Amino acid sequence: MSNDISEIREQLSDQWQKVAIDLIRKGLPADTVFETLLTVGLAGQVELHGKHFMAGKLVAIAEQLSEQVRREKEALEEASMATKN
Repeated sequence: MSNDISEIREQLSDQWQKVAIDLIRKGLPADTVFETLLTVGLAGQVELHGKHFMAGKLVAIAEQLSEQVRREKEALEEASMATKN
């Protein structure tokens, strides 16, 4: 079953990406396209799981992104120092 869900998620991601690219090519601003996709998806998740659950999930996602940004910054600083030596 999890393979089926993974495959469905992959197919949906591909389709959403194609829709977004098509809208951007038609002249819609990319930030508006992606913000709207996010807003619609989040509204659906809130409807399914509730505000409190989704608030916690968003906090977890924000923390994960912050950690990724921190690691990327450290890697850039390390690379910069390595090229100076």
